[in-house]
Amino acid sequence: MDYLLRTNTESQMDDALEAAGILVERDLGDGEMALVAVDGAFLDRIGGIPAVLDEHGNVIHPAHPEYHANLRVSFALTKSQEDLLPTFLPLPTVPYRVFF
Repeated sequence: MDYLLRTNTESQMDDALEAAGILVERDLGDGEMALVAVDGAFLDRIGGIPAVLDEHGNVIHPAHPEYHANLRVSFALTKSQEDLLPTFLPLPTVPYRVFF
């Protein structure tokens, strides 16, 4: 299942994904800790989406400076986990990036 996610900041995204059990803190060795996706979860961090301009510099699609990410999970999420994901509506008709 794929989810399109949006928050105001990267930190808010990480907090939401940690709360949903998608990101966990792991020791990378030598005490260095990092947030990583659990097995079966794939996170595409996008960040802000730039404006699309035509050849004259006119805005075709406005920028979306919020922090965006795409999430793909190969396992079923519980309703509680889904409720913690920062999904949004309306979904874009043409997403900026998608999984293949």
